[in-house]
Amino acid sequence: MKLDKNQIDTIDTVLEKLGVVYIDYKYEILDHIATEVEEKMILNDITFEEAFPAVLKKWQPKFKKSSSVLFGYFWEMPEILLNKCIRMYRKKLLLVITGAMVITSGFLLFSSFLRIHLADFFSIATILYSIAISLSIVGYIRIRLSKRKTSHGFLFKQQFLATSLVASQQLYYMNSGFESKNFSSLFSYYIIFIMSLYLLFSVYNLIYYKAHFYELKRMRFLEA
Repeated sequence: MKLDKNQIDTIDTVLEKLGVVYIDYKYEILDHIATEVEEKMILNDITFEEAFPAVLKKWQPKFKKSSSVLFGYFWEMPEILLNKCIRMYRKKLLLVITGAMVITSGFLLFSSFLRIHLADFFSIATILYSIAISLSIVGYIRIRLSKRKTSHGFLFKQQFLATSLVASQQLYYMNSGFESKNFSSLFSYYIIFIMSLYLLFSVYNLIYYKAHFYELKRMRFLEA
């Protein structure tokens, strides 16, 4: 027994009210719930109005609002979405940190060269930062203006807000002359490590950006 469009729309509306608004996960969850409702209707010979509340009650604990230190405790979402976002973000966070450590370690091999040319290096880094920040701002605005939400868009926005402050601090240090007056290996390595983190995060921001609009396009195609 297949559910009709009105019944699917009813499930969709309930999920929206419960905070399941990221379409890349919402339709996956909707499909699971619809399948369970169909099975319960067939096995127990009951109506949709009887089966849906029973299935929803089973799923209810997964829709409890939760937050995480990864995204900030002020941001709450249904636990089922939060767990999916955390799993996705943790993998990429590990890759970014590992990549930044590798890049910084590479610079350790050229510490004497770096000390002599640190100002030139910071000039190049400032240009890269400026480009990355400009592209991130455009991406952030476009995602904010999107009528529909995705988990990729959420991760982009959270990462953008977190890294913007770091980028501003880095630009200040690199253009204040601080490094030439107070040069130390520890300071330069710290700057390079944070810069590597930011630039690698910018790469993932591009991935999130493309994934967000891919999901919007895919959903428009499926709903057509």
